[in-house]
Amino acid sequence: MNNIIFRKELPAVKTIVVKTGSRILCGAGSDNRIQLLATDLSALHKSGVRVVLVSSGAIAHGMQALKMTSRPATIPLQQACASVGQGRLMNRYESFFEKQGVLIGQVLLTWDDLRSKKRYLNLRNTMFALLDANVIPIVNENDSVGVDEIKFGTNDILGAQIAMLVQADVLVNCTDVGGLFDRDPRDNPAARHIPVVPELSAAVQKMAVDKKNDTSVGGMISKLKSAEMVTRSGIYYLIGDGYHHGLLDVLSKETCATIFLPSTHKMSSRHRWIAFSGSPQGTLTVDDGAQKALREKGKSLLPAGVKNVAGSFKAGDNVEIKTMKGAAIGRGLVNYSSEEIRCIMGCKTAAIAALLGSKEFDEIIHRDNLVVL
Repeated sequence: MNNIIFRKELPAVKTIVVKTGSRILCGAGSDNRIQLLATDLSALHKSGVRVVLVSSGAIAHGMQALKMTSRPATIPLQQACASVGQGRLMNRYESFFEKQGVLIGQVLLTWDDLRSKKRYLNLRNTMFALLDANVIPIVNENDSVGVDEIKFGTNDILGAQIAMLVQADVLVNCTDVGGLFDRDPRDNPAARHIPVVPELSAAVQKMAVDKKNDTSVGGMISKLKSAEMVTRSGIYYLIGDGYHHGLLDVLSKETCATIFLPSTHKMSSRHRWIAFSGSPQGTLTVDDGAQKALREKGKSLLPAGVKNVAGSFKAGDNVEIKTMKGAAIGRGLVNYSSEEIRCIMGCKTAAIAALLGSKEFDEIIHRDNLVVL
């Protein structure tokens, strides 16, 4: 691999997704950081690794052009910044990758591209076509038109989605800290760096600290959420310091990154799409008996176990399943609309036909279309 060195925990890397944050791409010294990133990505690319870059920075570059010192509070102004900034960001990438003799391609997405199974598969085909053509795709959310993305999303989650979509071996999240610490290292010099996380336990989750700045929206909580998504899909995950170090350092040195090992129980591609693609269209609250049946017995969700329905959705939509205490325990594709479920919730399966006039399914969510989280 042309002397590319990887950490000992990583297997042979054939496909890598790298997500980089706004702070690395903007401000003083950003030309040097982007040049180093392009150089390292090109080295991986030329060694035979298939490379995808998920890039933040459009809104931040627009803010610079419009001489704003803090992230706009209104969504239309954020969209305007993204519109101005996306072209400027890609021009910078183009100039640095051109020096390396590497072609890049721009891919702009909204959550609708991930929610729709057809569009998801089309996107997957496009990504593989770019990679087969020896191109490095550069992916960003289409913030100039996507309201939900700016309001709710972060590119940490987008990076996880893309890693799962292209079946990456490893997702690298380049940020301005050297991985996960037991305390915030910016406030506590005695904070202990954690080089390896074998499992995303509750104790690990508690270490997350969210400190956002004037240009970025993601924090450690969203990075651990993306870690959960990819490790459950069998993908290695690295959080590393791409501000003070190069990508190849993050991939090889445990002192400037934390590696999260994949789960031993790998989700199927269908279950990954159900569990993690886009936002649920509604919520079903279930009683303790249904919760136990779903989590411990691998059962389908029946009308009798549903206590409440929130939101408006149609048959086939993705919904979240919650306990009576509000804890999310799963996601699934419903067989009935929200109106129909309100009519049959709490009832026995035998009563469905009388209540709705017909019965197509016994289950509100069949086990094959359900993922317990």
